[in-house]
Amino acid sequence: SNNINENLNNLNRLFFSTSSSSQSSSISSSSSGNDNNNHNHNHNNMNNFQKNTGLKIDLTPEEQELFDLLAQVIKETDVSSTLRVAGGWVRDKLLATEEFQRRGSGNYINDSMMKDGGKSSSTTGLVERLTSKYRGPSIGRQGTKLIGLPKQNGSTSSPGGLTLLDPKDLPVDIDIALDDMLGREFADHLNDWLTQHGQETISVGVVLKNPEKSKHLETATMKVGKFWIDFVNLRAEEYTEDSRIPDLMRIGTAEEDAFRRDLTINALFYNINTGQVEDFTGRGFDDLKRGVIATPLPALTTLLDDPLRVLRSVRFAARLRFTMEESLKKAAKDERVRIALAQKVARERIGAEVDLMLRSQDPVGAMRLLINLNLAGTVFSIKDLNSGTGGDLANLVFTRGLNLLSTTHDHLVDCKVNVPIWCEKKRVTAAATNGVNEVVLMEDEELRRKLWYASFLKPLRDHCQMMRPIEKEKVGRRQGKKARRSVIMKIMVDELKRPVRDAEAVEAIMKGADDFSNLLNAGCNLSSTACLLSEIRILRNGFGGDNSEITCLMGEKVINSELEDDPVWQGAMEYRLLVSKVLKRLGPLWRAAMVLSLSEQLAVIEGEELSYTIEGDVFEEAQEEKRIGVVQTYDTFAASLLQLGLVGIWSQQPLIDGKEMKSHDILPNIPKGPVFRVIMEEQEDWMTTHPGGSKEALVRHLREIFHDYI
Repeated sequence: SNNINENLNNLNRLFFSTSSSSQSSSISSSSSGNDNNNHNHNHNNMNNFQKNTGLKIDLTPEEQELFDLLAQVIKETDVSSTLRVAGGWVRDKLLATEEFQRRGSGNYINDSMMKDGGKSSSTTGLVERLTSKYRGPSIGRQGTKLIGLPKQNGSTSSPGGLTLLDPKDLPVDIDIALDDMLGREFADHLNDWLTQHGQETISVGVVLKNPEKSKHLETATMKVGKFWIDFVNLRAEEYTEDSRIPDLMRIGTAEEDAFRRDLTINALFYNINTGQVEDFTGRGFDDLKRGVIATPLPALTTLLDDPLRVLRSVRFAARLRFTMEESLKKAAKDERVRIALAQKVARERIGAEVDLMLRSQDPVGAMRLLINLNLAGTVFSIKDLNSGTGGDLANLVFTRGLNLLSTTHDHLVDCKVNVPIWCEKKRVTAAATNGVNEVVLMEDEELRRKLWYASFLKPLRDHCQMMRPIEKEKVGRRQGKKARRSVIMKIMVDELKRPVRDAEAVEAIMKGADDFSNLLNAGCNLSSTACLLSEIRILRNGFGGDNSEITCLMGEKVINSELEDDPVWQGAMEYRLLVSKVLKRLGPLWRAAMVLSLSEQLAVIEGEELSYTIEGDVFEEAQEEKRIGVVQTYDTFAASLLQLGLVGIWSQQPLIDGKEMKSHDILPNIPKGPVFRVIMEEQEDWMTTHPGGSKEALVRHLREIFHDYI
């Protein structure tokens, strides 16, 4: 206790301005044993803890203006409440400080940890990271890079140059806890003060908290400046065995509110009245400094009260790249927690947590934690995989998914550091056609999120596709279309309650990855190389959709696509037509599908490394040559798509619309039925193989092919 006290005081002097009157505090450690103790067992130790840490937070001008306003309301009215900012705002403000990131080196995974398999080091004082990779990154990979984060000092070569949090995650929502009145009451006081000072009042929204069981506890929401403020009460809660919703909720003390929270790092308060950070659990700031996810009360008690907290723990470990405390890991693996998670928590809430995990800085670490904590089968619930002997199969499938996700993530990290030619912004912009303005995958957060889903779930989808004939026999006609839906639809829509459009996009990425793999296995790698070597280029003059604005080149020669009969050009156009079929099905998802296809090939190579028992530099060099060869093949393939003007081909407009197609000058006698679609598809194919071709040439071609309908 004395050592912790000394370290905390030293930290205060190093990181933040410390109040001259702050006294040294003795922090009692919470016991990790006897998880069946009463919720209030830690409160008895509060006499040994001084709540005022003396820490101050650097506020932005907007935040300072907001807090000054609230303090003025208290000063000039009969309000005696103590206002405290609660939860995530305090945590993120501390993490975002330059001093914390510079001195909190324990938040990064260094090389020695990677070599030791992520174990803690007595010399560095770093704690074990469950979210770290099992082995070090391969050649050319930066294991601690975070995708989508801005550069600092113009460099991306050092982990120390990366921010721990994405600046866009800095909070604009603030929860302010009141100790002696309802949120609506204080909101009314605020509006009265604004009226007295000649300012416009602010509309107030009121949300009841569990109105059937605690109708007097409510949240008042107001938009003050750029901030959405929730005025809430300090709360104390009691739970029943069959629900994660508190059976009893009442206004509590700051201590009670802190200990009811899910994690110690979320139990910190910023006291607006004093301008200081308060840590009523005695552990919040220290855990934040050390990079530890822990619960204020015994872990098992906390998770059984609200099983969703086990997923929140995983999410925060992934988002902040923290480690989970041993007692929390042990509790998370408890079968009672898995049962409670399945029975007490709505699937919508589980799906929302998974989605946030995949948006975090470490989606690989989040999925690894779910697997290591035996939670994957509960979260991604598939009846046939999780029942009986299927449990081992589920673990195998999810482990394969984790390996593919890790490989995909690593490759995108590598692309961010060493940008391939097909991801260079200038080339992407120059290759855009048909009015499509693409965003590269490294900068597209939404598409990356769908790619993470596709990577993790593709081995499961592939396994279920192999079992499809057996499944079809089991599914009767009377069970309807829902019973025949794909496993991805069942998981994402039925189990995780994600939007159907997300599930459709994830499935399209998976199918597109298979299509790209099949094209390359069929010899398209040779065609793509031939196109690049022959310098075949299809350029668009301007940014419109008019087919006549296209210029075709082969080397320095300008090509008339209607007349050119050079075998090299003809072969390139056949290749262009073949690939365009895949791109039209994928649309803007093509980059994600391309990366997934590539990552599957890399995962196979990495699997060979793990299964190979003979050590030796020759084997390692051979495997690295394989990796380089695969990456170069895909880079060449993707670069040829840009050079052939295929980006945006899915938005290409026909030269002749359906009504004109039936006119007297073209094909006036088209019969009803599927033949019309065949004619329109023929038009698309001709436009693809004759880029820049004229409408007149297209009409001649159609009348020649479908002369029976003239």
